Amino acid sequence: MKRALLFFAAGIFALILIGAGVVYVLGQRTPTKDPVIKQSTSAEGAAPNESLVFPELVGTSLLLEQVSVPSDLAGDYKLVVVSYDASQQLDVDEWLPALEDLNEEFPQLAGYYIPLLPKSAADSSVFIIGGMAAVAKSDVDRGRTIVVFTNVDSFNRLVNVPNKDVIQLFLIDQNQHILWQGSGLYNEKMLDELRAILQDTL
Repeated sequence: MKRALLFFAAGIFALILIGAGVVYVLGQRTPTKDPVIKQSTSAEGAAPNESLVFPELVGTSLLLEQVSVPSDLAGDYKLVVVSYDASQQLDVDEWLPALEDLNEEFPQLAGYYIPLLPKSAADSSVFIIGGMAAVAKSDVDRGRTIVVFTNVDSFNRLVNVPNKDVIQLFLIDQNQHILWQGSGLYNEKMLDELRAILQDTL
């Protein structure tokens, strides 16, 4: 009986070690590249009125696919919502119904959600991405949610964001230029401003 218990305990311990090893290996393979600005040399790619360019990021969708943001994203124009920690999820959720309506109203527009996390959190990527995938409502939501582990402060500097206190929203064109930028809690005035820009642009 004691021998059986010892074998059982040894088996459990071995499984824990294997699981920890898998988590570690997957964490090491998670992309943690710094944000970079892709320079365009074509006249077509010239930034309108010297607008900011959205940095190139590499992340993992909740479908476990590696994605370059925004170059791999579908849609002529992208509406990207960025959050910095789990406490901002409710703020993101407040925006989603209105943003879904915009996606319906403007077929050329595609919406994405980017949880932007520090590189140091990448070791826990299996739990973070797995947990988010488990609560996502559909594969559509999983495909358009891309978790990015990167130098968050560098990203914020490149897009002129002063801190990580509130969520950020970006309207990006085909050349990664930021046509509109908003932040914080949902409000009708900001939504109307975004809709007006979409009507003028699309």
